[in-house]
Amino acid sequence: MAEITLTPVIISAMLTPNPVETGQTLHISIAAVEAQAVAQTEIRLCGEWYCGEV
Repeated sequence: MAEITLTPVIISAMLTPNPVETGQTLHISIAAVEAQAVAQTEIRLCGEWYCGEV
């Protein structure tokens, strides 16, 4: 059974107002989604044919 990992990914960010003056209130809006990743075993082969030693 594969293990699914959810990772948050920020897709956009907005500062209001832009530019902001010293001492002024800043509002940050961020939009994010959760990306799914399935863990898989990585297979690495080494030998004469695979390493280019032929």
